[in-house]
Amino acid sequence: MYQQIIGVIEATLKTLGINATEAKVNEGQYNISKDKSTEVLLDVWEENDRVFFQALSPVTKLQDPKKAEVLMMLLEENHGLVESSFAVAKDDIIIKETIECSAFFNQERAIATISRIAFYSETYRKKWEI
Repeated sequence: MYQQIIGVIEATLKTLGINATEAKVNEGQYNISKDKSTEVLLDVWEENDRVFFQALSPVTKLQDPKKAEVLMMLLEENHGLVESSFAVAKDDIIIKETIECSAFFNQERAIATISRIAFYSETYRKKWEI
């Protein structure tokens, strides 16, 4: 199923006008941009006989990872998000969505995920004036 999902993602990129070969950084990994400031990273991997698709986008640097107010704010913002969530990766605040794929995973779902992550990333960068 891994190769099937890779095929869906590469067909999705083509539908979006993106050359999958140029966007590919490693097997199952692609970096795309909505504009110069909105980067979306796509990842497909297999683990324990299951296939996963993830889209994520860096939003901003985490200035003080020990500051409870920032972490609380992220949890509060997560409450209003659809199928996505904020996370902290090293010193970055990211927005991400991870899907466990089935045979029914299709381009429509991939496009919705990619679009949602790009939209949230752009929206929160503007909201937080980054």
